[in-house]
Amino acid sequence: MLSLFGSRGRLCDSPSRRDLITAGSLPLLGLALPDVLRHEAHAKADAKTNPPAQPGNGFGKAKSVLLLYLQGSPSHIDTWDPKPDAPEGIRGEFKPIATSVTGTRLTEVLPSLARQAHLFTLIRSLGVKPQGLANHGASIYMLMTGAGPLNFSATGLSVPPSRQDLPSVGAVAGRFKPVEPGQLGFVSVCAPIQEGSVTGVGQSAGILGATHDPFQMYQDPQRRLNVESLILPPDVTLGRMKARLDLRSVRSSFASRDGFDAHYDTAFALLGSATTAQAFRLEDETPQVRDRYGRTRWGQSCLLARRLVEAGTRFVQVNWPAGSDTEPAPGPDGSWDTHRNNFPMLKDWRCPVFDRTASALLEDLDDRGLLETTLVVMVGEFGRSPKIGSPTTNNVGPGGRDHWPSCYTCLVAGGGVRPGQVYGESDRTGAYPQKNPVHPYDLIATLYHALGIDANTLYRDSLDRPRALVEHGGPILGLF
Repeated sequence: MLSLFGSRGRLCDSPSRRDLITAGSLPLLGLALPDVLRHEAHAKADAKTNPPAQPGNGFGKAKSVLLLYLQGSPSHIDTWDPKPDAPEGIRGEFKPIATSVTGTRLTEVLPSLARQAHLFTLIRSLGVKPQGLANHGASIYMLMTGAGPLNFSATGLSVPPSRQDLPSVGAVAGRFKPVEPGQLGFVSVCAPIQEGSVTGVGQSAGILGATHDPFQMYQDPQRRLNVESLILPPDVTLGRMKARLDLRSVRSSFASRDGFDAHYDTAFALLGSATTAQAFRLEDETPQVRDRYGRTRWGQSCLLARRLVEAGTRFVQVNWPAGSDTEPAPGPDGSWDTHRNNFPMLKDWRCPVFDRTASALLEDLDDRGLLETTLVVMVGEFGRSPKIGSPTTNNVGPGGRDHWPSCYTCLVAGGGVRPGQVYGESDRTGAYPQKNPVHPYDLIATLYHALGIDANTLYRDSLDRPRALVEHGGPILGLF
């Protein structure tokens, strides 16, 4: 987390070496000085290389994005895309139910979302062939970055993140749609992305530099959040803090005055913004609202995400609290990776928690007039196998479903997307897209499109090489 301060001790009259190093490497605020110079040098070149896309078809309708990432991946057949006419070993135990949209059905474990179907659209034809085996890591990386992982092994398992990774979608959003001073560009809450012992897969800004890394808040929001790093000490004014560091006196060692001062002004604007720090005060919400979202880690994190959007945050990512390949277990924070006991886990734990919170979030955003300008995306890294209890590449136990990247479903709402649709179609067993196939890169391009970022934009990596925002594909204009 951001920290402009060391201990809460005596205020010094001049900056220490630690002060300068800390203040000179603030990734949250775009303050890594080598990145400042590089990005400013390329800003004009980027504008010439990538002229703004023409408005229309939903371009630029969204001011913010809420990505609810269901790491571990729920079974699409048992939630969003019921197959009641499929053979017994495929259709599963749950019955389809009607929704608020005629002709659209969910399964019985999502009753609250079924009543909100007029607010969202389902994409039922997502599919991908990940690098290597159908493990979580490669699919996560592709979903989060819009490109294939060049350094993953043939197993498709994650490797530790590095600055050579391509930037996550949130980092790109913060880079190309910068927020006003005093606001946050990219925030990640609830829990880190995790596969096995590897944390942070596809989450950082990678080659864009620490400037655009997310502000990470993984404290349990069921308790009061500690945001000291966003608040000045009680005995320090903003002016006194500036005098303490006296950054302008050392700017010649790092950068030109214009770039240096502009980025540090952003840092001080954030410290001086009561709105940003206030967004983390969930205790300001009424008990009724907090109950409505659910008193779970997931529920309160989604409520926090709504507050961050209200405070002007560009991109908020809420990661499901359990890691992608965690053994499924009872409890509100358990895994979606249901290799065994898929049906009791979904019925008793995963779906009640998710259904309550997701429906509350959509309704709340709509009631507050925020849904029109907030693109909401709910998705896992893949689906789960149509055939129950039959292993494809992984160990599957009784009543379990394996990994299935070939076909899955995504929920999208707001941000210019026309609600009440079903885009695309899977085949009769939910195994493969049958109509309007969508690649995860298309989904990412659509997200950029909604924010007003041309998916054909090129940027430059740390070696000054041009890179595309997505490896291939384009926005799904039929959604708008």
